[in-house]
Amino acid sequence: MRYSTLMRSRLVVSSAAVCLLFAVCSPAQAQLTDPFDHLHLAVPDIEQARDWYLQHMGGNVGETSERVAFGEWKGDHPLPIQLLFLQSATAGPSAGSAIDHIGFSFPDLDATMAALQAAGVKVVSPISEVPGRWKQAMIEDPWGTRLELVQDPDAPGLHHVELRVRDPEESFRWYVRAFGGDRTTYKGLEAIRYRDLGVFYLVIVKDDRSVPSQGHSIDHLGFGPIDLNKVVNDLTAQGVTFTSDPNPRGFPACTVSMRGGGEGVVREVRRLYCEEPNQLAHRVVVLDGPGGVRIELVQHLEAGGH
Repeated sequence: MRYSTLMRSRLVVSSAAVCLLFAVCSPAQAQLTDPFDHLHLAVPDIEQARDWYLQHMGGNVGETSERVAFGEWKGDHPLPIQLLFLQSATAGPSAGSAIDHIGFSFPDLDATMAALQAAGVKVVSPISEVPGRWKQAMIEDPWGTRLELVQDPDAPGLHHVELRVRDPEESFRWYVRAFGGDRTTYKGLEAIRYRDLGVFYLVIVKDDRSVPSQGHSIDHLGFGPIDLNKVVNDLTAQGVTFTSDPNPRGFPACTVSMRGGGEGVVREVRRLYCEEPNQLAHRVVVLDGPGGVRIELVQHLEAGGH
């Protein structure tokens, strides 16, 4: 009888310990989320676009001089979300594509809109009040990217990106399964929340007429997996179509693959006198996401990547 009572007591203690372990460890699951890394904008003049966004949308110079970063730059994982600019004179506008617009949050939207209008920025829709949510307005940058400006004190700065797809529920499940993040309803909006540096939302809504993002001013989204090989393997098992080499090397222009060591072993040899770009070494994979959204995976090798 005493033995039975003792065993029950140990079971209760063990169960409590397990619960405590999960309670302690559950916040760490956020570390397993593959950070939202960047948005890639197609513009005819990269420096002009960088300066426009720094002046009107805030942020600071990013990893290289032609990028704009939103968040503290630590040089380690997770890196702040960046706007990357791709030179193109033929990109279509973002409206109507699978990546419709980018959202920015300002503390005083009235003052922000007054300054933008004085600077001649194109206003798509003036300020309106969404009950229970926030003030919002829509503008367009000089190269066709729509920007939704909101007044959300809970998430200042770079705020969200909105996807428009035929099957939002499929996309929500796919993004959470592929990259993590917190599925949530935020002030009436269905979204995925990323919380590595600040707060950023991926909003997904239904649109039966949207077209693929590639070739438009918001060309693609970027995620920054710490373990690129694992993510590629997981996505391959799901039948994802990669549009680039799924096993890339960092700075491939500066390395050459050579066979040696027996059994077909391939090793990399660095080229001499090869100038690497002034940025963190990285590996990049491009794929087609659901609903026509182009996605780039970037593993920053010198910022916590493997």
